[in-house]
Amino acid sequence: MKTKKWLVGMLVVGALFQTAGLNSVSAETLEEINAQEEVKQSELSKLQTEVAQALKEVNGINDHLNELKQEIKETEETIAKTETDITEQKQIVSERVEQAKGRLQTIQTTEMNQNVVLSILESENISDLLHRAYVLVTLQSAGNEQIEAAQVEYDKLIELQELLTEEKAQLDQKNEEAVAQKEEMDKKVASLQQLIEENRTELAQLAEKRQAEEERIAEQKRLAEEKRIAEEERAAQEKARAAMAAAKQETQTVSVMKTSNAQKSETKPVSKEQPKQEPAKKAEPKKQETKKQEAPKEETSSSSSTKTLTVSATGYSTAQPGLSTHTAMGIDLRTNPMVIAVDPSVIPLGTMVEVPGYGVAIAGDTGGAIKGNKIDIHFTSVSQAISWGRRTVTIKILN
Repeated sequence: MKTKKWLVGMLVVGALFQTAGLNSVSAETLEEINAQEEVKQSELSKLQTEVAQALKEVNGINDHLNELKQEIKETEETIAKTETDITEQKQIVSERVEQAKGRLQTIQTTEMNQNVVLSILESENISDLLHRAYVLVTLQSAGNEQIEAAQVEYDKLIELQELLTEEKAQLDQKNEEAVAQKEEMDKKVASLQQLIEENRTELAQLAEKRQAEEERIAEQKRLAEEKRIAEEERAAQEKARAAMAAAKQETQTVSVMKTSNAQKSETKPVSKEQPKQEPAKKAEPKKQETKKQEAPKEETSSSSSTKTLTVSATGYSTAQPGLSTHTAMGIDLRTNPMVIAVDPSVIPLGTMVEVPGYGVAIAGDTGGAIKGNKIDIHFTSVSQAISWGRRTVTIKILN
């Protein structure tokens, strides 16, 4: 029996060590998965920061492009207006040049020359002569000045057009550079977003892997716990069976010893000094007293090996507050609940008893209020104990 207990104990310990080893390996794997998730999460955070910075730069480039487009538009409008002004000014210059040519041609005609000469000659004095000559010269120079002013304005417009054209070329260059920079940033953002998606996919895969690992660990723990409970139950049952066997053996030993002592007392010789009639008188009351004591304890059935006893049976449960989980014989009621409490002077501890409506149980506990033909029947739940209540039943003493 001790060897069997030892083997059961070793199996339980081995199972616990094996479970601990499996949990250790699984926990290490789970830690690796968690570490990978942390690394990926850190990389994802960095990439998101880079994307945010890149988008900020892209937005800046877009604003710059919008400004350049506006400047180019305004410059083109100014150039178009300047070209119109140049065309108009060129027309004015041409008209003034034609007017000057007409005046020169008029002056160069003979009749005009004669009129000019006559006009000068008809001067009354030198002062009048100079005045008439000055007017003539002034009229001729006025036309020339108008032509020169128109030409100067035309030249300015041409110069403005050149400046505007050069400015537009510079703006176009800046716009091309900004567009190229924007395209480069767009590629960078797209690349970063692709990396983010890859990291998110890897994170999702790691999360699935972690969940599967956690479920595997939980399943291992559940199986190990079930195995441990089963081993404990088997060990407890083995212990209970051993306790019952030991109690049975002890009861049988006590019974044999009582029988042996009884036999010895019956064969004991009578003292010579004692009168012959006194033993007969004294023996008769002893038999009657013995019968009176044994009558309420047990009733012999038709079978010589089975004894019955009518008792008052009350239900109780170790689940009730204040009650111990272990009996007077050391039986754990949580693992071996089929136990009744008895008066050892009526039903010896360790006796196997069959209770109608309950089953076969061991007399394994005592109680201060349990005297005579009274027993307490243990139930695993309070509701079962209440349902049983108190009953008068005839039990069978099996050993």
